[in-house]
Amino acid sequence: MINYRLKGPVSQERQRIRVMAALRENRFPQAILIDGPGGIGKKALAMEIAKALQCTAEGERPCGNCFGCKMAADPGVTDNWLFPMESKEVQARSDDSVSAGSKAKTIQDIKREYIEQIVANPYRTDIFSAAGEISVNLIRTMTGSFAMKGDRVRVVIVAEADRMNDSAANAFLKTLEEVPPDTYFILTASSRDRLLQTIRSRCLALHLLTLSDAEVREETLRVLGPDADEDSVSADVIGLAEGSPGKALFYVDRAPALCRLASDFLVLSLRNEYSELFDRLEDASVAEVAEANGFLEVLSFLISDIMRKESGAPLRLPDTMAQLDMDAFPRIDATALEIALATVQETISRIASRRTSPTVCLQALAIKLFEGSK
Repeated sequence: MINYRLKGPVSQERQRIRVMAALRENRFPQAILIDGPGGIGKKALAMEIAKALQCTAEGERPCGNCFGCKMAADPGVTDNWLFPMESKEVQARSDDSVSAGSKAKTIQDIKREYIEQIVANPYRTDIFSAAGEISVNLIRTMTGSFAMKGDRVRVVIVAEADRMNDSAANAFLKTLEEVPPDTYFILTASSRDRLLQTIRSRCLALHLLTLSDAEVREETLRVLGPDADEDSVSADVIGLAEGSPGKALFYVDRAPALCRLASDFLVLSLRNEYSELFDRLEDASVAEVAEANGFLEVLSFLISDIMRKESGAPLRLPDTMAQLDMDAFPRIDATALEIALATVQETISRIASRRTSPTVCLQALAIKLFEGSK
């Protein structure tokens, strides 16, 4: 009897057991949707399942050594993947349309580079451009490749499937209605609600849970490699990660500066030292939308931690909180903190709307924060 063993964190074992049972009992559906927060390992699980489906070993699957396993893990097999791409990337020429010896980058070259990044670090949350989407042209290219499948099992991982545009979603739905034999789709999404309900209804739903803090630390250090500085995965990094190794990897190099800026922002705002605060913001390079709102997310964490400390709850940013003396500002009570947190969230929305520059929004927030309690 063939046995299946999928690797992954203990926190997600229940979901893997469900998949392994379906594989073992030969009742695995032709489409599965894995959803959950960003950076928790949805693509990692998708790759494990893809190898298991294509593995030809007689004993335990995936074996990692057979032709099927190697095909599933080969970045050069670009037909195994579908993910968001910018329009200029989608318009690149294909391998069979360029002349011999041409150095022009083809769409297969572009996809191969993305897949290599995913394989190297499936937890990453910033691989694909924010301007990218899964277009109908990508769906048509995928379905056009089915004719060349032969008799092997075909598995297509649709990463960030919730970024399909309307035309692509409708085209993909038609594919799901008549899935070719021995063809499987594994969709990953941070928000399953952004997918068509008719697509969701044709997929086995699998919701992945976030990891424990210990697992986040272990996975982050594993991805960073044997030469990683363990101190770089600090308590603050783990707190900001919220159970996501992808977020932890993002914050490893950024957390010290962002936490320090958030602490300075609070203190200088409370002291009405706006000139120095504005200089700090300028030096910190938070003038772009993504950078500004990334900083404000950390600021929200810090304000929430002040509230947690007052209530005796565990802190998420213990290192930063140890350096922050809020006793110097006795008028800042729970009500003031709740209002401040709401004001930060409003500023995040304003910046995201792009109607006002991030710099102006941050300066206005500094003046308004804790208004009436300073």
